[in-house]
Parts: sequence; C-alpha cells; structure tokens
Amino acid sequence: EKLNLFTIQDALHYFPRRHIDYSSLEPIQRLRYGAEVTIIATIQSVNVQPFRNRDTKLIRVVLADGTGSIECNWFNQLWLTEKFKPGVVLQISGKVDQYLGRLIFSSPDWEEVEQETLHTGRIVPIYPLAASIPEKSLRKWLFQAVQIGVPLIEDPLPTDLLHRIKLLDLKTAIHAAHFPETQVELAAAQNRLAFDEILFMQLGFLRQRSEWQGQPAPQLAV
Repeated sequence: EKLNLFTIQDALHYFPRRHIDYSSLEPIQRLRYGAEVTIIATIQSVNVQPFRNRDTKLIRVVLADGTGSIECNWFNQLWLTEKFKPGVVLQISGKVDQYLGRLIFSSPDWEEVEQETLHTGRIVPIYPLAASIPEKSLRKWLFQAVQIGVPLIEDPLPTDLLHRIKLLDLKTAIHAAHFPETQVELAAAQNRLAFDEILFMQLGFLRQRSEWQGQPAPQLAV
C-alpha cells in the first residue's frame, strides 16, 4: 500500500530507479579528481568532530576496498553513526572531491550492500523505497512477482513487427528491466518500454482525434 502496489501488474511496472553493476565498479586506487563514480568499500572507521563551530558536526568515514582507502564526509547527519559501523560494506556514488591534497567524497549517495549480492557479480536493481521497507525485502518480493507475472504477459505487438524494428518481446523486456544479465540487455529493455510508451500515447491522440472528427460541428452564421 505504501508504494501503491496492489497487483502483480503493478509490481511488474514498478521499475528500478537505477541498477548497480557489481561487475564493473571503480577501485579506489584508480579514482581521479572530478570523476563521477560508484565504488564498493568497507567501513574502517567512523568519527564525529566539530567543524569550524560547535553547531556543525562533521561525520568522517574512512572506507577501504583492498586497493586503497578514501574518506567520506557528511555534515550534521548524526543519525548516520547508527548505520555506519566498522565492517559494514557500502556502495558510494558521487563526485570525487579534493581536500588538503587528498581525494574525498563529500556528502555522497550511499547504500548498504548485502554480502550475497556483492559476490554475485551481477547487475542489481535499486528500487524507489517507502519508509520502513527494506531494499532487500522489496527486491525479493519484486523478483517473485516477475517470476510469476512475466510468463502471463501477452505482447500487444505482432512478432513480425518486433523483428522488423528490432525490439525485444514484452516478456523479455519486462524481465530485463528488473533483472538484466548485461548492460546491453538492460538498454534493449528500456528501449522497448520507451517505444511502448510513445506508441500508446500516439494511439491515444489518434483516438481522441477520431472521436473529435466524428462529432458534427455546429453551423456558424457568417
């Protein structure tokens, strides 16, 4: 209810906001200033200290991935100290910044990484969440919904048209939009879904025009 998911069909069309490709992450030792990157690393230490004045608190987290270490900073988010503990594995996404000659992340996006997904080396979906719904649980439920629902999908587009314009069938596209095997498959799935959205929008416009043209117009006196 919190996510407005009431049916299997609702779940099938609740697409990830992005995917993490655990097979192509950037190691810390290869980070460069100004780059937009995603890394996976383990928390080594967490410290809280005043910053310039007593009202501002700096949360300083050091992470390492076996190739090197890097510091991540957040301001006035003390609740993070309840989440960030040494040994916790984080996925960090953001722009590589620089402070006093060393590379850092300043207030990056972060998510805790499940060990089982980290070692699969596959592309993992990240879904929009509602409060109190864990990412792991939602991913499990949507995986089940995809396994149940995808075989029941009927494709409204004929097979010969799909071959002619080189589009995935809808079953494959829905499955790959959630759980793709490769980046190429993910892109093809998104292309098919975008095509459907534009096609149905155009059909709606044509239907509206047909209904409008079918209505007799009143005569206008000159």
